[in-house]
Amino acid sequence: MPLGIDFTQVLLHLFNTVILFAGLYILLYAPVKKFMDAREEKYKKRETETEENLKKSEELKSEYDERLKKAESEIAMMHREAAEQIAEDRRRAEDRAREEARHIIDAARKEGQREREQIVSGAKEDISNMIEEATRKVVFGEGDKDPYVDFVEDEERSAANGK
Repeated sequence: MPLGIDFTQVLLHLFNTVILFAGLYILLYAPVKKFMDAREEKYKKRETETEENLKKSEELKSEYDERLKKAESEIAMMHREAAEQIAEDRRRAEDRAREEARHIIDAARKEGQREREQIVSGAKEDISNMIEEATRKVVFGEGDKDPYVDFVEDEERSAANGK
């Protein structure tokens, strides 16, 4: 034993250290390594799933964008068609209104002409009655009264008779 070193003790300590490291490797390192590998595999799997989902979502987004563009073009086309239909309906309504207005104006002219003829014939009749009355007064001498009073009395009689 040179220098007071017992090689059996050193070998026993080395053996104990190897057993300790082997035990720690078996009890701690292997399960932790297994857990870490499983965790790494889990994250890799999630990453690939995420990438696949991202690709799918980008495809869906592009598909929806195309659908949206189609829908917008269809809406624009429907809007144009509706505007054209509205313009056509407005034109038809205006034409019907003009035609109806023309009929109303024609009917009003005819009615106005008829009323004018009635007024003229009524005025002719009144004038002839007034001439007849004036002639009678002149011929029969009933002209002693004031003409204004005669006119008022004649009008009151006419109003009373419902003329």
